Amino acid sequence: MALTAAVTHASRALPRRRHRRAPAPSTRLAPPLTAPPPPTRPATLDRVLSDLEAQPRLLTPSLLAPLLAALPLHPSPRRRLAALRGLLPVSLLHRHPDLALRLLHLHASLGLLAYAHHIFDHLLPARTRRERVFPWNCLIAGYAHVGRYDDALALYLQMDEEGAPRDGFTFESALRACTGARSAELGRAVHRGAVSAGLAADVSVCDALVEMYAQCGDMAMARKVFDATPERDAVSWNVMLAGLLGHGGLSPQATEVWRRMLGEGHKPDSVVLSTMLCHHPDEGKQGLEVHAWVIRHGLETELSVASALIGMYSRKNELGHALSVFESMPVRDLASWNAIISAHNQDFRVLMMFRRMVDSGLQPNEATFVAVLSACDNLGLVEGGMRLFSEMENKYRIQPTVQHCTSVVNMLGKAGMVNEAYEFMSKRMCLSSEPTALRALLRASSAHGNIRTGEVAAKKLFALEPDNAHNFVTLIKMYENTGKLEELENVKKEDDEG
Repeated sequence: MALTAAVTHASRALPRRRHRRAPAPSTRLAPPLTAPPPPTRPATLDRVLSDLEAQPRLLTPSLLAPLLAALPLHPSPRRRLAALRGLLPVSLLHRHPDLALRLLHLHASLGLLAYAHHIFDHLLPARTRRERVFPWNCLIAGYAHVGRYDDALALYLQMDEEGAPRDGFTFESALRACTGARSAELGRAVHRGAVSAGLAADVSVCDALVEMYAQCGDMAMARKVFDATPERDAVSWNVMLAGLLGHGGLSPQATEVWRRMLGEGHKPDSVVLSTMLCHHPDEGKQGLEVHAWVIRHGLETELSVASALIGMYSRKNELGHALSVFESMPVRDLASWNAIISAHNQDFRVLMMFRRMVDSGLQPNEATFVAVLSACDNLGLVEGGMRLFSEMENKYRIQPTVQHCTSVVNMLGKAGMVNEAYEFMSKRMCLSSEPTALRALLRASSAHGNIRTGEVAAKKLFALEPDNAHNFVTLIKMYENTGKLEELENVKKEDDEG
């Protein structure tokens, strides 16, 4: 009783938690059996577990329930759950199936699927598995959540074999697994199951069906399910719009759905807004229409939306508008800095913008250096580009990618530093068989008459891309420009024979 009182007392001492919005359907696991008791302080939970280790007989059902409710709120829930699991007598869980169900749900929600499945197989009575959908839902949603889609769908099929009941959450979770596995065939089978169970009109099931068909490329079926959904909510519209945007950008269909959605009073979420801004046609007005809506609803400072706005204006070559959005942001994350650096792809202030980001305390990442090195390549900023590449490797310990290295090769080659470009490539084995970098080296060799390096690059390219005629054309042009007539005839002859 003393331990139970300690948990309860500490729980009542906490201020009331503000209501939090439920997670998106694609990420949530099976809901708990009942509303859990108020949370307990981590220090109190640690003390209770310590006392139980000394006196394990004090672990009673009345104490276990609040402990299980408190564990997810602890900073180290998995470690504390392992400690509690070592104290649990199997007999207690056999006598109290509801506590076993709580324990299963907790393990599944924390991604501990092996333990959750062990409880399901060995600690739940056969009657509970046969008559209750909750343990099945916990496992199916848990497996889908961690990307083990085949395991999730195997359990769904096992439910049918064992005659277990299925509800809307079952079909929703199974459809999420089909979406992850990109299996329209299994998705259609789950769809038929939902129809047979009379749940095909459930809004959450319909949303999952729309997402599944869209992700599997069947937009006609996605639209058919969407149009047949009896009561569409904001989530339904967002799912349909995201599906359309993922297939062909802001198509006329997506524009129509966007306007219908707003006309019915539903609001797009930040993910859909960002996607719309990223996929609009550069020559169209849809991006400006979305921006106007964002301004009216006070969302232009939301990080993902602001970054997408910067990207949109960057693609339209409207750096002033991109800077206006960026400078108005009260808080900036790495994505927004990367977006504004990319927007300076043709502007000499790009290095200054990079230094501003570093001075703000943010660490550049791989994408940052892709953007800034590409700008240095475009602008001919060889000294600055080489200094940044050195910082990337030595200061920030970022492993250069082919994209980083190709920008450097391009940058050096355009500046006539062909030998330096060749030496740079020679030190990086990954570039010796990379066509993009070799083509850059061949172009630079041709432009600056460096025959020796050009021939080395061309020989490797001919082996890697025997059907790419552009490589032969570039080599021929190099020989023509340098007056190497004999070599020119040999290449033409080889080309004719090929």
